[in-house]
Amino acid sequence: MHSENPHLLAFVCDRESRIKSMAVHAGLNADFTEGNSLLEAITLSGSSSDLQQLWLEMINGRFSIQGEADVLLTSSGPPLRMLFHAMPLHKGTDEGMFLVTLCSGVQVISAGPGEVARSRAVLETAVDSIVTINSTGIICSVNPAVVRMFGYPETELLGRNVSMLMPEPYKREHDSYISRYLETRIPSIIGIGRQVVGRKKNGREFPAHLAVSEFTVRDVRFFTGIIRDLSELERVQKQLLQSERLAAIGQMVTGLAHESRNALQRAQACLDMLSLDLQNSPEQLDLARRATTALQDLHRLYEEVRSYAAPIHLEYRPCELSTIWKKEWENLATVRRDRMIQLIEAEDNQTISCEVDVHRMEQVFRNILENAIHACGETGVITIRSSITEWQGQPAGRIAVQDNGVGMTPEIAQHVFEPFFTTKQKGTGLGMAIVNRIMTAHAGFVSAGILTLKGAEIVLIVPLRMPIRNAVRS
Repeated sequence: MHSENPHLLAFVCDRESRIKSMAVHAGLNADFTEGNSLLEAITLSGSSSDLQQLWLEMINGRFSIQGEADVLLTSSGPPLRMLFHAMPLHKGTDEGMFLVTLCSGVQVISAGPGEVARSRAVLETAVDSIVTINSTGIICSVNPAVVRMFGYPETELLGRNVSMLMPEPYKREHDSYISRYLETRIPSIIGIGRQVVGRKKNGREFPAHLAVSEFTVRDVRFFTGIIRDLSELERVQKQLLQSERLAAIGQMVTGLAHESRNALQRAQACLDMLSLDLQNSPEQLDLARRATTALQDLHRLYEEVRSYAAPIHLEYRPCELSTIWKKEWENLATVRRDRMIQLIEAEDNQTISCEVDVHRMEQVFRNILENAIHACGETGVITIRSSITEWQGQPAGRIAVQDNGVGMTPEIAQHVFEPFFTTKQKGTGLGMAIVNRIMTAHAGFVSAGILTLKGAEIVLIVPLRMPIRNAVRS
């Protein structure tokens, strides 16, 4: 199977395989539509099993389905050979949801006339990790993907127990799994596949799918494990689920705001008329004005929640980030009126030219700078430091916005990006949560910290180039 350009497609489907939401590689011509049955476009390759039957087994308890499949991306085009994988998202519920991924770009290489040469070429170029162990759990062979995935050189793996690739409690229990199988011949994972947890050399744990098969050579029993890192699939899964939750919140708030608008307008009109009658009663007039402010706060809350829950549509274009934060600083002139607050750019700042959604990044800097202004109070200094760094193996821009205001405690820094968390007397607590969503949509990162002397720091990491341009990120 060969594809010039690798593609990854992810879908969330219901029990009937109807598409509920999807993330399709930008630039890929595909006719998939929400509400349609995904399985109608897929045929398992070289398999006597019926995909509909396998799907039924999965929703009734089987863990996952995987294999090569021919996929009709469009009704008029030829099928594309892709790797198919389906797994449950929720178990034990009537409204079960399932994650389906389709991946192209695997290439089988022929490296000579002999079967041994061809097999070795497949092992050497396989994306998934392939580990062979004997009946006592000792590693006999690994392919290069194992070295990349776990971080151990081959010399540190061969001859050692495979449990070194597992965290506790699986590590100490692994040998008993093998012994139990050899005694009872009852498989718990062989030929089935299961989600497990792997452990890298640096101690980091990650979700993985493990498929184990058994074979014998000259009456000696061996086991082969094929390990696939599910970190990216787990990220996509969480992203799709978050999109569903936010869509539900947005729909609810939109309906609530619509139904409440007339009532708010009537209340506002009554307060306006009452204010006219209370011109000679300062205390009562002040109460009427406070009620008006409360109605305005309620309306703003509706709008901010709806804005937070709405899908984030990104329209990328090249720009220099400094032009964005300078513009937003000027737009915040009314907020810092009558205050002695300076914005300073560090002398050693580096120019950050990148591809971003300019409108969304304006929201990011506006929210961060407005928080910094409030933290400074009547007087203060806000400093911006920018540099080129690396993020997830790719060049990125690092922007640190520092203020010398009241600062924050470690507890506040930990929760500052959570929705509805705020330390202001007035505020919805959604400003920094929106910043976090926008940075995640840009495949970037945001963090909050405490400066040594005084004040707080917000750090943004922005990739210089977007590797995947989905129409919608959530």
